[in-house]
Amino acid sequence: MTLVSACTSENSSHALRGEALGTTWSVRWQGDSSLEDSIADAVVAALTLVDGQMSTWRSDSELSAIRSSSEPVAVSEATAEVVRQALWLSEQTGGAFDPTVQPLVELWGFHGTPLTALPTPQEIETARAQVDWRRVEVSHVDGQAVVNGGGTALDLSAIAKGYAVDRVSLAISELGIAQHLVEIGGEIRVSGPSPEGGLWSVGVEAPLAGNVPGSSLFGVVHAVNASVATSGNYRQSRTVEGVEVHHTLDPRTGRPATSGVGSATVIAPTCALADGLATALMVLGEEGLPLVERMEGVEAGLIWVDASGSRTELTSGFRLQVVTEPIQPNGSGH
Repeated sequence: MTLVSACTSENSSHALRGEALGTTWSVRWQGDSSLEDSIADAVVAALTLVDGQMSTWRSDSELSAIRSSSEPVAVSEATAEVVRQALWLSEQTGGAFDPTVQPLVELWGFHGTPLTALPTPQEIETARAQVDWRRVEVSHVDGQAVVNGGGTALDLSAIAKGYAVDRVSLAISELGIAQHLVEIGGEIRVSGPSPEGGLWSVGVEAPLAGNVPGSSLFGVVHAVNASVATSGNYRQSRTVEGVEVHHTLDPRTGRPATSGVGSATVIAPTCALADGLATALMVLGEEGLPLVERMEGVEAGLIWVDASGSRTELTSGFRLQVVTEPIQPNGSGH
């Protein structure tokens, strides 16, 4: 894990950046620069803990133990809670979010062997039969949290990064730093007022194929004491046998989602919820917005881009300041 500091004067705005969980992270805070080492240690400790609990790549993680066992596995309360949140979101979305979707991800070439030919209907049904969040169980035995994966390839990637943001933000708050921003792989939590004394401004990227991170914004949302997460298809898609295949898969059909949504941005009380719900909305599209409207403190915005330009669908409380309109598929705009 590498750290890069970008601090200014004492009692002003400071920043740290690094790498963890297979991505990058950054932290900004308002306060005493002498706390830099303490903040760095807190960030590293929080991310190391989450990695050891929920990594799909580490053979010694709690998640790997669940995936490799046919019996219930003793886990930390943190892992049990994230699994519970994932299962709750699966239920709320009717399976549009499913933490057991990995067999389909592998089948469509987004994990492991790249796709060279479209899967056959039989292959899709075989993989889909392995996907079912209802097989996963969380319980307590003599006060110990246990998770039974039910023989599934349980994967918390679509929610664990958001949870890591929440943990880092909590760790920084416990150091007495009320004003801060935490970002991990594009998922964000802001606490307290911005360095300018008002709401934090969070950019929403234009969902254009080949868009370099940060190169083209669609708009800006403003938030405080909230989390912002965005999911999109514009960086993970490929053409196979003349068919464009994107990485957002519908667990219910076993095929790429057909909502056509370019990106989904969610503002929520926790980044874990924002992260998972943004993934689900890529599958549900407009049909998922009434669900969001019923969730307290949660708002969402969907962006579509096609040959005629762009359009958005927003929940009633989502305020998007558009900075690039209209967007053209070739990346032009104003």
